[in-house]
Amino acid sequence: MKNPFQLIGKSEAEALEKFRSHFQKLFFGDAEKECVCFSTNSLRYIVDIGHQDIRSEGMSYGMYIAAKLGEENLFESLWQFSKNYLQNSSGNYAPYFAWQVGLPNSKHSDFYKMDPGAAPDGEEYFAAALLLAAKKFQKPAYKKEACELLQAMAHKIPAGNVRTMFDESRAAVRFSPMTGNDFTDPSYHTLFFYRLFAEETGDKFWEAVYAESIHFLKHAMHPETGLAADYTEFNGEPKATNFNPMSHYFSGDSWRVVLNLALDFSSEISKPAENICQNAKDFEQKICRKYLQFFRSQKTVFADYQIDGTPAPNARELTTGLMAMNAAATCALDINNSDDAELARYFLQKLWETPTPTGTWRYYDGMLLLLAYCLLTSKF
Repeated sequence: MKNPFQLIGKSEAEALEKFRSHFQKLFFGDAEKECVCFSTNSLRYIVDIGHQDIRSEGMSYGMYIAAKLGEENLFESLWQFSKNYLQNSSGNYAPYFAWQVGLPNSKHSDFYKMDPGAAPDGEEYFAAALLLAAKKFQKPAYKKEACELLQAMAHKIPAGNVRTMFDESRAAVRFSPMTGNDFTDPSYHTLFFYRLFAEETGDKFWEAVYAESIHFLKHAMHPETGLAADYTEFNGEPKATNFNPMSHYFSGDSWRVVLNLALDFSSEISKPAENICQNAKDFEQKICRKYLQFFRSQKTVFADYQIDGTPAPNARELTTGLMAMNAAATCALDINNSDDAELARYFLQKLWETPTPTGTWRYYDGMLLLLAYCLLTSKF
């Protein structure tokens, strides 16, 4: 469907205006209450306001959003900052990006790597954003940089305790390329990106990753609720960790799983084989429908659940980020089906009424809000 928002009576122009309004506030709004994007020496960077640090996740999201909106100068500025301050240029971690960078403070006169280790979703979004920007801005250099990064992600020769980002025996994305992190994060399985990587690099490895990720998600997502845990074993079983008490629940990370499904469902790239893609689309539509039916049935919607739909201990109230991901999931529905159309209408209206997040936790909620609009307006 070219314009999902027509289900709630909104035109393409109105939808783009809404998208742009959220973007302007989050990237160029009031520094104290609205903005998450700041500048230093003509470069731009995105801050996790609540934790007061910079993350590869946020920088790569920002680049992806900038490319989608055709903001070439912003894209280049975020990319140069990422290369200058996040990327490991030498040593075992090269060429991966540090997942967490600190702001200048009394002990550090400049930005510094708090943890040089990498989180694969950052690299996946960096590569996808570069490939998108290469076409959008007619800059082949971006594709070259993306392909170099993808080569390391898939085929890096182990260096110390740093390996490829994918489990060799399964072609499945790891939680981290560092030794000891032999489990996964369902939201890191960025299905459409793997198809994009396969098409742009010609490396069949990415087709194998795509097929494995579909197989994995069929086990990781609860068959009735559609919920997945933040972290899981490679067989899809929720994984409890000692460093994240929410890791075995549907929580902040796993909100993004349905975005990945809906984005893949909406894509038209031919790789991998057509029969694999069609089977994937059937699964994506069915599980997104189950997921949205679950949330529609809740009298009180929480942000954190056990994957069977029981609220998690100390579950938070519904957040903007989760509301945005739920709206994005509607892109996998069949709007020619009256029940699906009504389901989509409900979540799109909720998104439309959601204001731009402000305050301490505006970073994650805001970035997910913009990613949802990237998908929902992608056809025009």
